[in-house]
Amino acid sequence: MSNRRERRQGGAAYRTPILLAVAGVLVVGVLLNHVGGKPGNQSVAALAPVPVAAPVQALSSSWFCAGATDNGTGNNPVYAPGAVVIANSGTTTASGTVTLVPSQGVNQTLPVTVGPGSSTSVKEKVQGGSPWIGAIVDMDAGGVAVSQEIDGNLGWSATPCATSGSSTWYFATGFTMANAGVELSLLNPYPSDSVVDLSFTTNQGIETPEDFQGLVVPADGMLSVNLGDHMRRRQAIATTVTARTGRVVAWKTDWALPPQPGAVLFGTAAASSPLADPDWPVAGVTDTLGSSSPGISWTWPDGVAGNGIMEQYLVYNPGPNTADVRLSIGLAQGQAEPFEFSVGPYQVQPVVSEQQARIPSGVPHSAVLVSTNGVPVVAERWVSAGAPSSWHGLGELPGGRLAASSWLVPDNRAGPNRRSVLVLYNPGDVPVNAGIETLTPGSTVALPGFRPTTVGPGQRVAVTINAYQLGTSPLEIRATGPIYVESDTYGQNGATGIGLSFGVPLTP
Repeated sequence: MSNRRERRQGGAAYRTPILLAVAGVLVVGVLLNHVGGKPGNQSVAALAPVPVAAPVQALSSSWFCAGATDNGTGNNPVYAPGAVVIANSGTTTASGTVTLVPSQGVNQTLPVTVGPGSSTSVKEKVQGGSPWIGAIVDMDAGGVAVSQEIDGNLGWSATPCATSGSSTWYFATGFTMANAGVELSLLNPYPSDSVVDLSFTTNQGIETPEDFQGLVVPADGMLSVNLGDHMRRRQAIATTVTARTGRVVAWKTDWALPPQPGAVLFGTAAASSPLADPDWPVAGVTDTLGSSSPGISWTWPDGVAGNGIMEQYLVYNPGPNTADVRLSIGLAQGQAEPFEFSVGPYQVQPVVSEQQARIPSGVPHSAVLVSTNGVPVVAERWVSAGAPSSWHGLGELPGGRLAASSWLVPDNRAGPNRRSVLVLYNPGDVPVNAGIETLTPGSTVALPGFRPTTVGPGQRVAVTINAYQLGTSPLEIRATGPIYVESDTYGQNGATGIGLSFGVPLTP
């Protein structure tokens, strides 16, 4: 296809699992050091720092997905089979291909057609199986959004796929334990090999394992990297991916199996013993697209902590200058003084919600992190939920970096076992009116029974999609001004999983 050729020619860090730990244990990760040498040039992702749908009138669009397992080989400790969901917000049929890219084996290309106002799902599975798998989606139209889903016995996660490669990627979170691990999926959708270096900051210091330097990511291929192979039993890991040559797309899959009966649990007094080998206490899985560049502003429309929900904001500074930052919490009830602190060069600073009296337990909130001195950083929100919360699982979400007046959510999963919530946040100084529509074949229809809502300046509005008995139709959100749209899904009625994601901004 012509769009594939155009794409190829132009182609455009530390998750602290300390959330469930007692206060004394959480202090372990307060400040981490240099991530193993200065990273390469901090490139800015092409077009936008987040995935953005091409305009409806565009002749083509491409999306890059990864982080799922294809368990045909039975070699993975984690079961996270995946699919790509393709939604077409345009008024004409979109045709194209889905190229499945396994970490082992041969690529497989499938034709795909998505009608106007429709969506389709393509399972990521190849003949013979592969431990890990990704996908390259090429369409002959704009107005299309693609999401990566994983859905297995550890829960569910979904997030928009990437729309460009980059020479640098950052992850602010990660951990490896007796029952938990991290897998990096490095996808190269371009026609030349890429050579990549990985560097880390952990609770044990700076680490640059020799086997993680000079990794070759083959053209039109994917390389999976198990961080636990050379960094076992790390309670906190920040990762920098730097391409010496070419560009890649970096995804991270974090998983935790149920703890073994009688195992010492991380965060307990017994786990502080030097001889302890603790299990992570909550099972779950997340699949996260890395941040291709640092930024000076990061926004989360939704947040909550307490009652079994452990929340943490992590700020990673991948550059050579100290960053002065402010984390402002917008409470649904009351007000909270912002947090102001500094993050030194190549360091990570966590803010643990449970330890902060100004973040009341059980009160929903938004959060905005700004670098007040203009030094860019990377910021993520991390959640771990267990009893007595009705939620159960792990969630991870880099902050939003682009407000827009039109959004598409391709992977709405409201249903009996999943509670789907849209959270709209207005970062501006004037009220914004917002409406929610569902994609139907050939058109969009206002969400039945939903009346357009006003979102005040600096305010958030949460909408539970299940209440409208919509099913799984993709959603389109239109507002009279720029907003952020977060799409979250929580297991219910005994189902596990926490899916935290942003929608996809639609280009006018």
